[in-house]
Amino acid sequence: MSQSTRYPKEVILKDHREIIMKPFEESDQDKLLEFYKNLPILLRWFLKEDPDDAIVIKKWIDNQKEGKAFSLIAFYEDRIVAHGTMLQRLFGGRRHVGRLRIMVAPDFRRLQLGTWMIFELLRRGMEMGLEKIRADFVVGLDDSAIEAFKKLDFIEEAVLRDYVKDEKGNYYNYKILIKQLHKELSDF
Repeated sequence: MSQSTRYPKEVILKDHREIIMKPFEESDQDKLLEFYKNLPILLRWFLKEDPDDAIVIKKWIDNQKEGKAFSLIAFYEDRIVAHGTMLQRLFGGRRHVGRLRIMVAPDFRRLQLGTWMIFELLRRGMEMGLEKIRADFVVGLDDSAIEAFKKLDFIEEAVLRDYVKDEKGNYYNYKILIKQLHKELSDF
């Protein structure tokens, strides 16, 4: 199935709301910027780039056009409620390793939306020829996400002690989880 025929995809959450998932496109830029601006700083202060900056969102669009990333967004009605990305290096010794990042709006957490997004992004990772997927978390802030990823066979690979620091000067451990991908999903 090609990407164009797979999306948009409808999923039903645990609370029976219908979500539409589709690849991120340039026309979604303003809505994605709004999504990140509406997220509490507690959920985004540790990211490498400031996602409520239009220049960062433009860079993400460019990365997708260049084949360095595949981004998926989830809509509820006319609002983006989740954003997930599979990043890939196009050169070097880590081009077989993808990096998975997912952000879900607080009012849509614990409804299986993150799980749906992970499944879609893992499928995309296999299509990209990736062999391993890396996901990074801040211990103490992302604990429920860490447990969810572990249920999907991500294995704890490393903990970097006191690796990230918040605006108040508090240090947090940074946990790296890895999932080994298989060439394809088999039927059973």
